[in-house]
Amino acid sequence: MSPRATRPQRALPDSTGLDAFLAGAAADPLPLADRYRLVAAARLLVEELYVHLPLKRARYATDPVQRLRLLERRVPALSELQFHAELATVFRDLRDLHTVYQLPDPYRGRVAVLGLLVERYHDADGTPHYPVSRIEPSLRHGDFDVGVELELWNGVPIERAVERGAAAQVGCSPDARLARGLESLTLRPLRTSPPPDERWVLLSYRTPDGRHRETRVPWRVRAAGRHRGQDQDPVPTLGTHLGIDAGNEATRQAKRSLFAPAPARRSAARTPRDVLAHRTVRGRRPYGYLRVYSFNVASARRFAEEVAAITAKAPPDGLVVDVRGNPGGNILAAEAALRVLSEHPVDPVRFSLPTTRAALALVRADPALRPWTGSIRDAVETGETYSRALPLTDPEAVADGLPHYPGPKVLIVDALTYSAADIFAAGFADNGLGPVLGTAATTGAGGANVWTYELLSMWLPELLGGLPRGAGFRVALRRATRGGRSSGLPLEDFGVAADQLHRPTRRDVLGRNQDLLAAASALLGG
Repeated sequence: MSPRATRPQRALPDSTGLDAFLAGAAADPLPLADRYRLVAAARLLVEELYVHLPLKRARYATDPVQRLRLLERRVPALSELQFHAELATVFRDLRDLHTVYQLPDPYRGRVAVLGLLVERYHDADGTPHYPVSRIEPSLRHGDFDVGVELELWNGVPIERAVERGAAAQVGCSPDARLARGLESLTLRPLRTSPPPDERWVLLSYRTPDGRHRETRVPWRVRAAGRHRGQDQDPVPTLGTHLGIDAGNEATRQAKRSLFAPAPARRSAARTPRDVLAHRTVRGRRPYGYLRVYSFNVASARRFAEEVAAITAKAPPDGLVVDVRGNPGGNILAAEAALRVLSEHPVDPVRFSLPTTRAALALVRADPALRPWTGSIRDAVETGETYSRALPLTDPEAVADGLPHYPGPKVLIVDALTYSAADIFAAGFADNGLGPVLGTAATTGAGGANVWTYELLSMWLPELLGGLPRGAGFRVALRRATRGGRSSGLPLEDFGVAADQLHRPTRRDVLGRNQDLLAAASALLGG
C-alpha cells in the first residue's frame, strides 16, 4: 500500500518563499564588470594570502588559481546563479570552511530553511536511522512531529540522499562531510552557497507506531539572526582574532531562532550568556555539564569571566565540557576559557603566515603583525613556505585573576567542532586537561586565523579594491600548529582525534544525550 499523503506544510513565520526570494534576486543581476572584479579579487587572495595553498594543492590535487583563470574567460556565458555557483565551487573544493566566497546582497545574512532538523543514530547492529529531532511549531500537523523517521527524500532513500548531500559539502574527513551533508538537507546558508535547486521537498516517513505517510515541505528564506531588530551578518567582518566557519554560525543562529524558546530569540549571539548553557547532572556522583555552542563573542575577557563563574559553582567531582557543533569564533575567548579550566599555564596554539609579497606588505602595514615580519622577509633566502610560528595571544593575560577549575574534566566533540573550537580541543588534549570523547573520530579540522576581504583591504588598499553589493571573501591567513605534547603538528585537515568514540543512540538524539553523558561520566570516574 502506498503511503497516505498529508497536506502541504504551512509557511514559516518571518520568512519568504524561495520562489519570491529568487525572483527578487534575479530582477537586478550583477553587471559583467562586477563579476570580473570578484574573480580578480579571488585570484589575488588565493595566490598571495591563502596560507594553506601548498597544502591543498598537494593533498587534493587541485589548482584553484588555474580554475579562477578559466572562470574569468567563461564569465559572459554564465547566468547569475551559475556564476555564483562556479565561484563558490572553486573555494568549496579547497575543503576549507575558512576560505570562502560570500555572495552579495540579497543573499547576505540569509538562510534557506525547511523548519525541521534531521539527525542520525545507529541501532546496536549498525542500522542507521534518521528521525526528525526538532520541528518548528507551525509545521506540526497530524502525525508529523518530532520522532517520525524519514525513509525517502524526494523519492530517494534517505541514506543515499544524505550521501549525495555529503559529496557536495566541504569537509576533510568522511564524518565531517556526512555531518554537513545531513545538516544541509534542511538548512543552507545563502551567504556561502547558492540556494536549493528544488522549491519544496517531498518527505516519506514512518510514525512511531509504524504507519507510513508523506508530506511536502517548502523551502523558505529567513534572516540568520537579528541584532537590535535588524538583519545582519552572523559573524563580525573586522575581527583579527577570528577562527570560525561563518556558514555554520549562520545555520546555528537560524536553528536557535527556529527551535529555541522565545526569550532566547531576541538577538544574534554576541555575549557570553548567549552561547553558554550549564547544569548539574545528578548521578552516582553529581558533575557539572557546560555546553559551549559557539565562541562568537565580542569580548574574550567577559567570556572567560562567565566560564569562571559557571565552573566555580560546578561540583568538584568533575566537569563535562561539550563543544559539539561549535563553529568557532573568537580565538582569544577559546584560549582564555581553556586557561580557566586548567590549574596550570597552558601552551597555546601558534600561527604562521605565508611568505608572499602581499603577506610581507600586510605585516609591514599592520603593527599587530610586526613580529612575523623578519621571517617573511628572509624567506627569499631561506626558502621557507611559512613564517615563524608565534602565539596569537597570551591566555594568562586574558584570564588573569580568574579562578581555575581543579576537578577532573572530559571534553565532548563531534565532526562539526571547527576552527576556534578545534583550537580549544587541541589545547584541551595537548595540555593534558582530560580525555576527549567524540561522536566522530576527529573534530572538523579547521586550523587557521581567518580574515575578511574587508579587513585586508583596510591594510592593503592598493592591492584590494572594493567589492560590489556587499559581496566578500574570507581567507585563512595564519595557519595554526599545535602546542604541548603535539607541538608543531598542523590542525588543518587533521583536527583533534578522540580518545574514545561514542556513536549517538536514539536516546541521545531524541532525548537529552543520556547515553553520551553516561559515557562521559564513566571517563570522569576513570
